Amino acid sequence: SRSGSTLVAAARPNRNKCPIQVEGEDEVATTPTAEDEDDDEPAPAAAAPEAPPMPQMKMSQILPLVVMMGLNKFDLDQMGYRHHAEILFCVVQVICLGVIFTMYQKINDMSDTGAKIHVPEVKSMGQVVTPAIDQTPKEYDMSKIKEQAKQALMSAVILGGVYYKWQYLMPVVLQVLMTPMQLYESPLFQLHIMKKTDVKRPFPTPNPFGLPAAPEAPAAPVADKEEKQK
Repeated sequence: SRSGSTLVAAARPNRNKCPIQVEGEDEVATTPTAEDEDDDEPAPAAAAPEAPPMPQMKMSQILPLVVMMGLNKFDLDQMGYRHHAEILFCVVQVICLGVIFTMYQKINDMSDTGAKIHVPEVKSMGQVVTPAIDQTPKEYDMSKIKEQAKQALMSAVILGGVYYKWQYLMPVVLQVLMTPMQLYESPLFQLHIMKKTDVKRPFPTPNPFGLPAAPEAPAAPVADKEEKQK
């Protein structure tokens, strides 16, 4: 009868709404949820590594070409500017050495604390010139300012001797312009005089051929030996 079939249909479980319990098993089959679908989605691809920084072209690498082209068109000796160039050469060298001494005093006043940085070895013609070493920022800056002062003094003496012997005016004019330009572009000047905070140690090694060098990544701080033992 219709009433009996209705009672049988009402007594049957709704398979679409209720989970099915299988005898002898503890697991219950359920429909997948939105969280399960999210777990099945593929993980996003890893971000691409950043491109290396482009080499930096400095003004001191372009200035010599401009000066030589100008001196080929204008003869300063015939124009009567030889003595002016000589006096200007001496004044510029003294001023630059005074600025280097000022940077030396600022570095000497630094506190010799902080994490040490790893300075890689320096090679020249396949041979190690300076071995790798761990230094504090003050030790590193002090070694660099002494090296810079030595180079500036030797350049002035050598060029002065060349001019005294052969009376070449072009190197003197180049030195008058290049010495303050290179001093301004040096990392120590930018760090201690210009007070820039984006200068990272160790400083980039200058290219012996005068080509633009890409900035190096900052060195990771090195822990002291005592801290490593702890």
